[in-house]
Amino acid sequence: MSSQTFRKEEIPWEEESYFQQHDGQLALFQPEFIRDADCTKDTPVIHGRPDSPIYGTGKRIRPRVPGRRDSEYMKKILLEELLPLEEYDLVILLISGGKDSIASYYKLLELGIPKQKIEFWHHDIDGGNPTRRMDWRCTSNYIRVFSEAEQIPLRVSWRKNGFFGELYRIGASEPIEWQEPETHEIIQCTLSKKYIECQKLKEKSPADMEKQLKEFGYRMKFPMKTGDLSKRWCSAYLKIMVADTVLRNLHSLEHFGKPGGKSGKDTRLLIVSGERRGESAGRSKYNEMEVHRTNAAAKSRRIVHQWRPVIDYSEKDVWEVLKRHKVNTHPCYRAGWNRCSCAMCIFSTPKLFAGIRELYPEDYRMLRQDEKVLGFTLDNDCDLDTFIGNAGSCVYHGDKEAIHSLVTGEFSADSVYVQGEWKYPAGAFHGAEGGPC
Repeated sequence: MSSQTFRKEEIPWEEESYFQQHDGQLALFQPEFIRDADCTKDTPVIHGRPDSPIYGTGKRIRPRVPGRRDSEYMKKILLEELLPLEEYDLVILLISGGKDSIASYYKLLELGIPKQKIEFWHHDIDGGNPTRRMDWRCTSNYIRVFSEAEQIPLRVSWRKNGFFGELYRIGASEPIEWQEPETHEIIQCTLSKKYIECQKLKEKSPADMEKQLKEFGYRMKFPMKTGDLSKRWCSAYLKIMVADTVLRNLHSLEHFGKPGGKSGKDTRLLIVSGERRGESAGRSKYNEMEVHRTNAAAKSRRIVHQWRPVIDYSEKDVWEVLKRHKVNTHPCYRAGWNRCSCAMCIFSTPKLFAGIRELYPEDYRMLRQDEKVLGFTLDNDCDLDTFIGNAGSCVYHGDKEAIHSLVTGEFSADSVYVQGEWKYPAGAFHGAEGGPC
């Protein structure tokens, strides 16, 4: 274990046991986190136990592991503690439909945050594309029905034409839009200058329009399997930039339909997301809390903090939270997937892509055709057929309701909570130790 020296006042209020005396100073011995690859159904529950309510007590949550200071940028966004939870005007939960964002939501409730202070934000990565989809057909319905059951407003946002619109983009990226939770009105964010110029160019229809449009940018390549978001553009352009742009277009708290945020006072927002250290080497280095990119205290009187409340949870901890609240997981877990990202996520294993080929043969065929048209494979090294090879499909056929939901896109209100005994889904713990038990 590595050690790092801190002052007594820097110790997180909830984890003082991690500090020991060393050469007359307090040293933090950073706790090990449990990688998902090492987690099983027999792993002890450590962080996934019920939380005690602290909302309204004035208590400030501090990170279990102090934030990074290894660059000027990391020092700039360093947040040593959250405001007392009751001081935030609104808590925005970024909800993907996956287990980690659902667990984050229930942690907020257990800490005592009232539901009227919470809003779900979901980024639809297909963006209303009329012919193509990259995500699960049931995800939007799953999240909508869950939000209705929990009585939490849902704000859906997207980049128009989604993944495939961006993949085949020549010129500027498509606009970003969102749907208002109460009125369901679709609102478009302010158009970029590049997009406006591209639209004017398209109206003129010159013979060499494509060449001129390329001067504004173009894509024509699948995202790369890398932590570099300029190359793994799906996360940047379809999720991160979408959320940031929508938030900047909501100029005051009144746009959220929430009380408070009076003129002349700062609007205080807490953005909550479900990343965990155990998921990957990259995420293991994330801070638990930060000043968010959209923070604009001086210019817009908008204070925005980000919190990753389950960052140190093991996979077992997360399942324990869902089990405690008897919530039904996204159908993809129940059908054998160990992660709920996009259905055809570039990081999918051969077994997962074999499952896509089984459930969505036409979508798979079109993806192979994309590789030929673009001259660029979805995997970094080979085409999809070669990547899958002889791998067997991950699909678990014991849960027919889940399979039906994945294929049709349907998800009913009756399926939000588990009736009777809660069981691990077939894809839990990489499908090795979990499953119905």
